[in-house]
Amino acid sequence: MNKANSSDESILKLIKLPDLLSVLNALFGFSAILFVLGGSGINEKAIENALVLILVAAVVDGLDGVVARNIECSPIGKYLDSLADMVSFGVAPAIVAYALINSHLHVYAYAYLYITLALCGAYVISGMLRLARFSFSTGFLLQKEKVYFEGFPITGSAIVLASFMLVFIESPLPSQPCFFLMIVLMGILCGLMASRIKYGNIRDKRIEIAAGIVFFMLFFFYAFSLPFVYPAAIIFTLTLFYICSPFVRAVAPVR
Repeated sequence: MNKANSSDESILKLIKLPDLLSVLNALFGFSAILFVLGGSGINEKAIENALVLILVAAVVDGLDGVVARNIECSPIGKYLDSLADMVSFGVAPAIVAYALINSHLHVYAYAYLYITLALCGAYVISGMLRLARFSFSTGFLLQKEKVYFEGFPITGSAIVLASFMLVFIESPLPSQPCFFLMIVLMGILCGLMASRIKYGNIRDKRIEIAAGIVFFMLFFFYAFSLPFVYPAAIIFTLTLFYICSPFVRAVAPVR
């Protein structure tokens, strides 16, 4: 279906199954924002709910790609997916991070308020630029799947940030070191998303299944009020390995 024919059709006729998953992705991200902005005040439980919803959105985003590759795709799928990712993995994590620092760590947030605001804004901008470059670079590669991407994916950045915040909330670690680690982590993620570092396109079913099991463990532990710090820490560690993968390839001997 070409663009001329697509523009003449109703938007509802263009929507396919993966597009519905993209909409669901955006709704999870929007709900995460509502958790930290609504109600009588920001509390730890609201932040936890928001972070879990961001991770649920990441799972739905992965399912979106699987369905689009194996079942059906639509002419608006790529654009709808980017818009949903901007809400769930760009805006939502930045707002939750600011809410956590400004409420849970208010003793330190006032001293570093401008740094916090600048980094949260930089995170949103870096994610937006990453998505724009991805959409532009894949515009002429609709039939050929790329084996690598330039810049760290915004979904991965949101997973790293959300899992780190969950580990911090659930662990008895001191607040001040975690605050500084979070600030440094956000700065690194901003740089990686805007960089031209090549990250592999993970399509190994064994990796996808293993990651799905870990995410399921996190949601199961959270739903039944069990200590979910361990699955959150595993998710954080696995994503850190992915962050370091280009540097490992660069120093590994060529065979």
